[in-house]
Amino acid sequence: MTNRRYFSAAIAVGVAVFITFPSGVIAQAKPTAPANPAPLTPVKAPIDVAPQLSDDELFQLEQKYKDAMAVKRFDDALLILQQLPEATFSRPRKAEKQWLMMFQSVENKVASSSSLFQKDDELDDETRKNIQKLYRQAQSALIENQPELAKDMLIHVLFLHRQNLRAKALLDDALDLKSGAYKIENMEAKYWNKSSIAFYGGNYQQAVDVLNALSYFDKDNPVVFERLGSAYYMMGEKEKAVSAWNTVLFLDPSNKEIDGIIKKTQQLIADEKAEVKAQRTKPRTTKAVNVADTQLMGKFAKQEQAYDYANTLRKQGVEAIVAEDDDGKWSVRVPKKGGK
Repeated sequence: MTNRRYFSAAIAVGVAVFITFPSGVIAQAKPTAPANPAPLTPVKAPIDVAPQLSDDELFQLEQKYKDAMAVKRFDDALLILQQLPEATFSRPRKAEKQWLMMFQSVENKVASSSSLFQKDDELDDETRKNIQKLYRQAQSALIENQPELAKDMLIHVLFLHRQNLRAKALLDDALDLKSGAYKIENMEAKYWNKSSIAFYGGNYQQAVDVLNALSYFDKDNPVVFERLGSAYYMMGEKEKAVSAWNTVLFLDPSNKEIDGIIKKTQQLIADEKAEVKAQRTKPRTTKAVNVADTQLMGKFAKQEQAYDYANTLRKQGVEAIVAEDDDGKWSVRVPKKGGK
């Protein structure tokens, strides 16, 4: 099977301007102290006090921050975060801020470098878009504590564009991986291979993890989501399977086979829900029994032990009754001879 590669969003390239000053040394005049200096008056340094925010303002900033993070606008997220009182930050929020500051540092490094090291004029639009998508997803992976996935995505960025300074800088700053410490290779092909091994080896959870990662590399490939739906189905996650297969239909509306599989799976889901509902509403058939009319045959710590013994009695032709006592134990009783 030939894997297709699809790409989305472009990386803006910073351009540094070099200014050449005339040669020579500019002498700086040494300041001369006054003959009769006036006594110094101590001056208090201004205290930088953050403006007090109302509850509504805090709520709005929090919502804007979450929205910016959701769409991976990390520059905007940092600006919003700097308006919020840091004293209220949780530990995860503080960690997020550290990552956002690192991303900004990388951007500053790119902006101050020569454009010769990051020129991407030879790239087509789809490749530029894919590079930006992968770079942002790598940033998200770092924030979500997935360093291996972030590394693989940044390496694939370099596979697509060997001179990409952002990917090199983030590998260096975030993962302490300098050029030469990693092999630049086609990570998309590597993930395809890993997903096949996991799926056909019966390790469906690993297959799901790898295929979800692969969707970042090849987001518009219906085969990714077809296999993802199959992995979910084999795990018993039928609703997630249907969701993945619906993506296949969106990407490939002519796939009638998947359309039929979706309809059959939806029917199975409906049947299972109906069965569960029927069991919950099933009327109890146990008759009320007067304890005085029964004889205790045994008490057990666990319900299954009591039912096991009751089944043994029933096989002997004796009607057994199982009930939970006030002490939490389970008693097995049989009707007294002559009792009702």
